[in-house]
Amino acid sequence: MKKSIFPALLLAWTVTQAVAVPETYEINPENSSVRFKVRLLWTTNIEGCFCGGVSGRVSFDPDAPQKSTVKLEIKAETLNAGVSQISNEIKGQAFLDVEKFPLIIFKSTSAQRVNDQQYTLTGEFTFHGVTKPLTVRSNRVGQSGDSNGESQTGSDIYLVIKRSEYGIKGSVPAVGDEIFLTVRIRN
Repeated sequence: MKKSIFPALLLAWTVTQAVAVPETYEINPENSSVRFKVRLLWTTNIEGCFCGGVSGRVSFDPDAPQKSTVKLEIKAETLNAGVSQISNEIKGQAFLDVEKFPLIIFKSTSAQRVNDQQYTLTGEFTFHGVTKPLTVRSNRVGQSGDSNGESQTGSDIYLVIKRSEYGIKGSVPAVGDEIFLTVRIRN
């Protein structure tokens, strides 16, 4: 009986000493996107995405979330609203002016655990040449295998920004001030 207790205690000690390994990965533009929605004429929405233009780097430490970092870059020219005329108008000078402001950037300055799957990220958000502090809730997506059997991990982030706070004035009030964003980042 005494012989079986020692291996069990050793196993229990080993399990309690195990720590989660920090993970760092590049954001994969093929698996990541930013979806947007903005009100048009009080009755409908313009919806679309920045598809294929999302990149950056995530360093996630589940044991020390305050050490975690996120840098997210979105190429403004990848905006697609489903209709080329609308997409081109949004990319134009009256709205995003993608030639002058080619990148939308979020760079975290701190992270805090809410629970095992949610984290609060605070950082600097640069949009249309204006940088402001921004705090978002990140929902961690667990690891899963893709069709090639490779592991994927990432986050989903939901936020609302006001375009007027970033100097985007085109077509007020026909186009709503609030932009609803769903950021889906994967490795």
